[in-house]
Amino acid sequence: MSFVASPTLFAKSLIVAGILTVAATVSADFKVTDLGKQFSPSASVIVSQPVCNTGGNTSVRNFDRDSMVWKDKGYYQRSRDLGQTFTAPRDFTLQSIVLRTGPAHLAVLPGTPNAPLFVQFFEIIGEPVIDDNGTPRGTKAKHGFSKNHRCDDFIEGIEYRSIAVVKGAVFPDMPLSRNEQGVTLPGDDANFRYMRWAFTGEDRLSFEEGRRYAFMVGFAEPGDGRNFTLANSNAAARRDKPAINGKGDLYGGGWAIRREGDGTLPPDTVPGADPPKNTEVRNELISQSLFGEGEAHYKLSPTTEGYPDVDTYRDLEFYLEASDADGE
Repeated sequence: MSFVASPTLFAKSLIVAGILTVAATVSADFKVTDLGKQFSPSASVIVSQPVCNTGGNTSVRNFDRDSMVWKDKGYYQRSRDLGQTFTAPRDFTLQSIVLRTGPAHLAVLPGTPNAPLFVQFFEIIGEPVIDDNGTPRGTKAKHGFSKNHRCDDFIEGIEYRSIAVVKGAVFPDMPLSRNEQGVTLPGDDANFRYMRWAFTGEDRLSFEEGRRYAFMVGFAEPGDGRNFTLANSNAAARRDKPAINGKGDLYGGGWAIRREGDGTLPPDTVPGADPPKNTEVRNELISQSLFGEGEAHYKLSPTTEGYPDVDTYRDLEFYLEASDADGE
């Protein structure tokens, strides 16, 4: 049995004030495998964006309350899912998604191998428009590490309608970037490794030509040291005007997405070397940085806005492989 991406199914999954009504969770034959550092796209690849930057950490993470990391800019590092929107060039059934770990020192942390994973799928409704957040050229971004005026831009004018949440896989046994003591390990074995997220049985979905969709990946449960990075290309710093379609955009069919913590944007901050001593304030900062429990995690709508970074001009490196049943 396949989940078919039909208007009837999408109608069950609407956004209300940033909260999704989530379609059924599927636990079936879903597996993630380590492909190593080499990947040669085959004729089954129907959509792809093969370019990535050679520096930086863009992390997927889901920490529990006891393992949260305090940042001296005044917040706890936020749990985060990452994903990518895409446009179906024809009707097809998805066989697998190939992603790549990132280039830097957080590529795979110790709590990641064998941790449970999920993929959530969406249809995108509406037409995307970039909102510059009131910081046009010549001004500084309102939040985040970079003062580049583009680094607080976000995309509006669209809705993300949830199709399905697929569970059942675990992260493969990959080399680590750091050991359990937090020491960065020599070499780059964890960096730039390809992973295939494969679907069989009832967790395969079909997509319709010309429609825009999205996938989002993350950890299904929180835990200590659950963090991996994804290779991507970010055009925010380019000299020419970045766009989400046309010149300056590597993949005109979509953009990267994320969701973080409880969705508060921007989160409250209390700068300092240590968390605030006031229990109420500290608990509020913790709450803003953790995902909700159970289905609340998947009901939080994706966005391009985040903290301290955004995905407005970013695309993941990704490859969608169509099922052989489509005649490819």
